Amino acid sequence: MIKQLFKQIWVERKQNAWLLIELAVVFFFLLLMTDFLWVKLKNYMEPKGFNIENTYMMKLKMLEPIAQHYVNPEEITQTSVEDLFTIVERIKLHPDVEVASVSLFSEPYSMGGFWIGLRADSIQTPSVRNRMVTPSYFDVFQIRTPDGKPIQVQETGYSQLVLTEDIGELLFGEADRAIGQEVFFEGFEGEIPQPNKIAQVCNLLKRQDFYPYEGAYFEMLSTSKYEEWVKNNDITWTNICLRIRPGSARHFEEHFISEMGDRLRENNLYVASIVSSDKLRDDVVGKMIREDVLPMTYVMIFVLITVFMGVFGAFWLRTRQRRAEIGIRMAMGANNTVVWRSILVESLCLVSLIIIPAFLVYLNMLNADILDTWRLPFTAGRTLIALGSALLIMCVIVISGTFWPANRAASIQPIDALRDE
Repeated sequence: MIKQLFKQIWVERKQNAWLLIELAVVFFFLLLMTDFLWVKLKNYMEPKGFNIENTYMMKLKMLEPIAQHYVNPEEITQTSVEDLFTIVERIKLHPDVEVASVSLFSEPYSMGGFWIGLRADSIQTPSVRNRMVTPSYFDVFQIRTPDGKPIQVQETGYSQLVLTEDIGELLFGEADRAIGQEVFFEGFEGEIPQPNKIAQVCNLLKRQDFYPYEGAYFEMLSTSKYEEWVKNNDITWTNICLRIRPGSARHFEEHFISEMGDRLRENNLYVASIVSSDKLRDDVVGKMIREDVLPMTYVMIFVLITVFMGVFGAFWLRTRQRRAEIGIRMAMGANNTVVWRSILVESLCLVSLIIIPAFLVYLNMLNADILDTWRLPFTAGRTLIALGSALLIMCVIVISGTFWPANRAASIQPIDALRDE
């Protein structure tokens, strides 16, 4: 039966040419769409490496000279860094606050920061993200070691780092072997590299849900290091991150600012705003869903509906044109089921002819990095998932589009078809 159907398709190749082109274009489009959605879904479903539940971020500002409580610099007896840590200690005393930390460009869903390479002996990493934090940062966002234990870092007088698991493995072969070792920053030419001791190794981390795991290192922000950084930078770039106690979100959001009052200000430095990490996530991930994922999904649905209508119309016309053939087959003994099945199988045979060329074009695009291979590498698993999903959708659409025409063709009476002919 299959062999006979392919012979028939070949005989009617001129009539089938446009239908085959349409099916090939649609199948290639489905490959791209299923690949796109699988890459997004795969990254979205992976653990992020941190927990933003019940966490908030506070942004800082400095009072302007015209402000009511502005303090003249001559009257200030401590540094702006000391002002900041004074505010943080006050925040920690609030009954809703569980733990608080200070960080620079390091908060989850923060897309800023800077990147630099690390070197250990003869091994050098590509540029990895720098995150400057105080040790309590790991408790705020519940970042753990690879085996799930809390990260404990004691403040010392020397520079300490916490590496992500993948960077530890890259530099020392095994993540556990990195603890206690020293690494160097790849600085500017002429600078003498300074050793940095690795205090701990943490689990894999993401910048946001739709990104792959990215290598990073945390630089412990001691008071002296922070003072040095502030000399050349703006202290208001710093953020205060905190985790509140479970069940305290409503009270915290409604009463925290009023209960703290002037304690959120020290000299000219003050807390300007408080935003939940969920809001920060929505600004990044929610925006990508609204502006990227959903529009592509709507386009895919529109194309599938269009394909369904096209296949339905094509096979409706084909069965109408072949009434005499169907009548003769039924007069020779073919029953309704055989006629109905042959039309459905013919539609699937047409689909089988366009799978290989469309799939080869898709593979070439992956191999040439035209498609996204950063979020998900070019692997056999990725291509098979895209192929299987696209083929399943294509078969469902084609079978749905041919079901009614095939059913109508199988229900005609042989004498009526031959009389019309």
